[in-house]
Amino acid sequence: MNVVDRDVGRFGPRLVATFAIVVLTATYLSVLYETVDIAGGLDLFVPVVAGAFLGGLVLGRFLPDSLALPLALVIAVGGALLYVPSIPNGELLLSRLDLVVEDILALLTGLSILKIINAGVWATAFAPVPVFLSWFFVGRRRYSLAALVGVAALVFLILTSDAGVILGLFGVLAAATAVGVGDVDLRGGRLADADGVAMVVAAMVVLTVSVSLVPGGASQPLLRDTGGNADTIEASLTGTSGEISIQGSISLSPDVRFRVDADEGQYWKVASYDRYTGDGWVRTAPVRSFDGTQSGPDGPTRELEQTVTAETDLSVMPAAWKATRVSGEDADVTGFGGIQPAEPLGPDERYDVVSELSTATPDQLRAAGDDYEDVDVEKYTRLPESTPQQLTEYTTVLTSNANNSYDTARIVETHLEQKPYSLDVDRPSGDVAYSFLTEMEAGYCTYYATTMVSMLRSQGIPARFVTGYTPGQEVDGEYVVRGLNAHAWVEVYFPGYGWQTFDPTPSGPRQATEQDSLDTARSEGESGVDVPGSTPTPTPEPTATPEPTAAPTPGENGTASTPSDGANGSGGETPPGGVGDIGGLDPAGGDGSVPTTTGGGDGGFALPSPSREETALGTIVFLGVAAAARRSGATSRAYRAVWLRRQPRTDDPVHDIERAHERMEYLLARERRPRRTGETPRRYLRSLGDRDAMRVGDIYERAVYAGRTDEAAADEAVDRVDALVKKYRRF
Repeated sequence: MNVVDRDVGRFGPRLVATFAIVVLTATYLSVLYETVDIAGGLDLFVPVVAGAFLGGLVLGRFLPDSLALPLALVIAVGGALLYVPSIPNGELLLSRLDLVVEDILALLTGLSILKIINAGVWATAFAPVPVFLSWFFVGRRRYSLAALVGVAALVFLILTSDAGVILGLFGVLAAATAVGVGDVDLRGGRLADADGVAMVVAAMVVLTVSVSLVPGGASQPLLRDTGGNADTIEASLTGTSGEISIQGSISLSPDVRFRVDADEGQYWKVASYDRYTGDGWVRTAPVRSFDGTQSGPDGPTRELEQTVTAETDLSVMPAAWKATRVSGEDADVTGFGGIQPAEPLGPDERYDVVSELSTATPDQLRAAGDDYEDVDVEKYTRLPESTPQQLTEYTTVLTSNANNSYDTARIVETHLEQKPYSLDVDRPSGDVAYSFLTEMEAGYCTYYATTMVSMLRSQGIPARFVTGYTPGQEVDGEYVVRGLNAHAWVEVYFPGYGWQTFDPTPSGPRQATEQDSLDTARSEGESGVDVPGSTPTPTPEPTATPEPTAAPTPGENGTASTPSDGANGSGGETPPGGVGDIGGLDPAGGDGSVPTTTGGGDGGFALPSPSREETALGTIVFLGVAAAARRSGATSRAYRAVWLRRQPRTDDPVHDIERAHERMEYLLARERRPRRTGETPRRYLRSLGDRDAMRVGDIYERAVYAGRTDEAAADEAVDRVDALVKKYRRF
């Protein structure tokens, strides 16, 4: 064994155990990194984590275990001093322990880190504590303690709902590997002695995958689910969790949800979302009790009274934007001015709401300027730092003819309306907005609204993602709203006029799809899809309202802005710029054309491509199977079977003869008997009485002891051994 082999044997377990801690650290750091990427602050996060890693590893080699926790506590205090001043009224946390405990309990019971106002600062303050502590223990070769710290950090992020099943599995596998192989290292063993650890880790993967696939197994499948509709569009948009995950193919629910008694139809808003994650939305606004009134939007307004009656259980409180007075049911209000019920509503329960609707005209919005001192610009213009730069470049060229925020929004809105509408889509793996803009053939409202908000934010225009319901079916002065009316749209902020509605989803195809779903439900006799008076001929949704915000008034650039559904912001004449003004920009970096399809080729058969996670899990299982085969001797037997059957020739006759003789002795030991201690090769072969074997023995003796051989002798020896293999083999 050479020096390199000895070093690998000696340090192999240490290297593997250290690498396992690297993987474990990467599991929870990936969550925190993604948080900072979304909320901002990567410039600080990276050096802080790197410093904690190096500091822990270096200090761990020189300082005793007793100093690990005190040093980690110092880092935690430093992180608190970084985070607390960054939040409103943060000084209260320093004086009231109950608030700290309350926040920790909220995180441990499912509050996502992304819902924290300054999530990026929080993640930067938290990350160095487990990193320093775990790598301090690695420096002291305390792999079990290092794994314990890493698992604790990962479990915390699982409890906050920020880390998923796959990530948790990889963390546990890495921790198990670090503990098992680290123990081999501490006992001075070799890497080959850790094959039992590989078998256990592989068994954990197989067991976990099996449990997630069998009926009654894990509710969240471990492997990718590629079939079926994920959800109804209503369930994906009107939940109360404060999070929206953009999905793939989706379905419609024709069931009636509520009725609205109002003089006109509007978009019945449910919630606003400010934080874009690249594949979904998070609402960071706190919720407080509603005292019955709140101020309306800035600028000119008019009043709209609504009485909303629930037809099924409702956990939301739809109303036209902006609701200023609510009576009949207790309500809460978010920091964004949206209302929601303090308790879920039951069938036939109702509430009265008065909304103040903005009546700002397109000309007024064009002249609003960009003085955003009354809105949190950073919050409403932030995009994940990983957002492709091409999205900004694309939008800049597209809107180059616009000289104000209103026309910019109208150009983006009109451009997206040209995209085909479909509920049957594959969810992209990268940034949703960029993928929808440059790759996807079609989409539905979630994709249109997400993309428009991202494009406007890339131009420094405050915008947010909004969910709720379209007006619904007008029946005898009421609006019957069904689950299929659930919708997502966009609000853009204009100084002096507040948030104004824009809807980039093409209304015609959307309404046709909704009507088809309703007609099918009626034809199949489904219950709950109608109320008295709503059948048999439904009334289409209103195409205009008497006095909507941004009514269709021609401006100096010939624009107009009434959406077909009666909300503020879209419709009318072609805005400046338009689709034809993209020029030669290619977001994908090609020849100037904008790709609109997700696939390629001729549509023929294609093998499925495993994900990175599936590839990694498959590799772990393979290594475990290899370790099991090695321990059972199967690998050695398989190698010997191949080695015995075939002998490659070389240009060294002596080497070939020695190899042939070795093959022969191995074969005879298995099929006849082994050579006894002290028995010479010649006597052994004569006792067996096989002439081919004795002839190979003679050739071997002349070559090795007498130095007499040639190619012909080597050929004869190999051929005779090959004949013996054919004669005796029974495997």
